[in-house]
Amino acid sequence: MSYSWFKSSETTEASPVRGAAAVGMLADMPPLERGVVQLLRQWCDGEAGRIAIAEDFTAIFGAERAAHEVNALAHLITLMVQMGRRPMMRHHTQCACLGGDESAFAQMVAAAAAGDRDDAMAFALTMLPPDVAYEAVQVAGHVGRTALTLIHRLSATGAFVAASAIRH
Repeated sequence: MSYSWFKSSETTEASPVRGAAAVGMLADMPPLERGVVQLLRQWCDGEAGRIAIAEDFTAIFGAERAAHEVNALAHLITLMVQMGRRPMMRHHTQCACLGGDESAFAQMVAAAAAGDRDDAMAFALTMLPPDVAYEAVQVAGHVGRTALTLIHRLSATGAFVAASAIRH
């Protein structure tokens, strides 16, 4: 007779909501991390969100630079969403919670923007295969520095909201 602690005949797949588990609140995040989570959510919400981002970028950077910056953001999000080891999960745009994948994404961008490539790579590798993670970190540094400028300028005009008051 043999004993098994695990069912050997069945393979289990990762839960499709694993990365969506709430790990914190947006209000508790520093402005850069909170801002990139908001950009990620807005971008993933569809065409209207993308247009709103492009309009904000254009108002801050002008049309030519805005096109470049929006394309960099689009490239980073495409890498994260389409090239991940599993589906990247996110919360609703107005949700006050912070999901695990969103947190890893925000920390990767913040570390890359600060020039800490090792930490950025560690966060990227939790979601992406190594070759894609390397590319994502390169793009994330640029996106993070752009997001810092955007947040700073929007904060000066009062357009950047500190955190959503809506909870689910």
